[in-house]
Amino acid sequence: MLRLVIALFLATTLLVASSATADLDRAKKNLYSSSKENQFSAYDTYKRYYIKALIKGDTKQQERCLNGICIAGKKLRIDVREYQQKLKRLEKSSNKKAVSKKHIASHTKTEKIKPAKKRKSKKVKIRSQHALTGFKWEGRSLVLNFDFNLKSKDVNYFSLRPEGKKGYRYIFDVNAIVHKKPIIKHKEIKRIAISQHKPTSIRIVIESSKRLKPRFKRDGKQLVIDLGVSKVYAPKAKKRTRKVSHNKLIVIDPGHGGRDGGAVGYKRHLEKDIVLQISKRLAKILKSEGYRVQMTRDRDKTVSLKYRAKYARKNKPDLFISIHGNSVPKKNAHKAKGIEIYYLDPKRGSQRSSRLERKENAADYSAMTRSMTELFVSTQSRTKILESTFLAIDMGQNVADRLRGKNYKVKDVRVKGGNFWVLVGATSAAVLVEVGFVSNPQEVQLLIKSRYQQAFAQGLADGVDQYFNNKARR
Repeated sequence: MLRLVIALFLATTLLVASSATADLDRAKKNLYSSSKENQFSAYDTYKRYYIKALIKGDTKQQERCLNGICIAGKKLRIDVREYQQKLKRLEKSSNKKAVSKKHIASHTKTEKIKPAKKRKSKKVKIRSQHALTGFKWEGRSLVLNFDFNLKSKDVNYFSLRPEGKKGYRYIFDVNAIVHKKPIIKHKEIKRIAISQHKPTSIRIVIESSKRLKPRFKRDGKQLVIDLGVSKVYAPKAKKRTRKVSHNKLIVIDPGHGGRDGGAVGYKRHLEKDIVLQISKRLAKILKSEGYRVQMTRDRDKTVSLKYRAKYARKNKPDLFISIHGNSVPKKNAHKAKGIEIYYLDPKRGSQRSSRLERKENAADYSAMTRSMTELFVSTQSRTKILESTFLAIDMGQNVADRLRGKNYKVKDVRVKGGNFWVLVGATSAAVLVEVGFVSNPQEVQLLIKSRYQQAFAQGLADGVDQYFNNKARR
């Protein structure tokens, strides 16, 4: 009987282990998929198995899962700094254990062995944040734009003539990533394709039925490829068609207002004024594209947090977008900067989001503790949280693209989870956008400019379009 129990236990253990391996292998495949849904699925899988590995004390699996979480976070633009620190600590402790084992082994031997010469390990720098930002035709040349200065080691070129097939292939490998695969066409060239060949490099394939004599050069942030054809031309830009359902209702919530001025920024610029201006621009763009739009306030008036949440619950919008401005104490005013977009999720709140939660939730619920907030937020459906995450990611990418397109220096748009009362009332996807730090002297000077506000609002509107288009395909 005892043998049977032991056999069943061993069989169950092996089955669980094989299941975990299969799930993690699937997560790895999803991680490098072009689908955000697959990447998010991988992120969730790695987090789930990381918790299990913690309980079991399996450091090897912990390291694997943490590595997956960090890569997924970078792809989805989710704040994973906490997990990056855990990974560093784990790698450090595992290195110490390995060194101590060697030390013990060396002392147990009776023979004296000369210590081996230390080899200098080359540090490999993975620059996956460097990306292709766009392309254009200039005369005979195809010009590819990147967000960093190209060096000789960043570009590798070779040509192929596939066996048994007609035609020629000219291939460029560049150390960068591509967020959106561009569609490049030319009437004299069979195919021009750009894909993510490796996690840290893209591959540009130029396929032609006749032999070409391509020449290329690096020019700062540009890779200029002269294809040697006689008639290279820039195709006429097609008007962007938007798939919009006129039944979609979007509620825009400009933060603060009236007696509640919000954050007081550099040179006394008020958060309530800046966010109202951006919100009005966003509403105008969305209306012109066929959406139905409502605003919790369209002028400088006091609106309670309770009213905002009730408004979202009563009107049942398809999207709820709350717009705010960020701030920090004066001593850190020059350091803190950047755009952040939050979705409702109690499990993924960071130390920084906790500070914001206290600030944004303070209007009417100053007596509410974080644990009470989490209790209410935990009642939100998993679907709403997932859709809110997709919306935040789509908006973040498009805001960054729009601002960069207008030559504004935007490093990234951070996407994070947090507990914000104003998002609880919405029945569908809801996000809170922190447009920037009004306390930062440089950033607030941009936030008050109409050109910057228009580009920002257009980026948010592009994100809304992308979200609905992606949702239709999911």
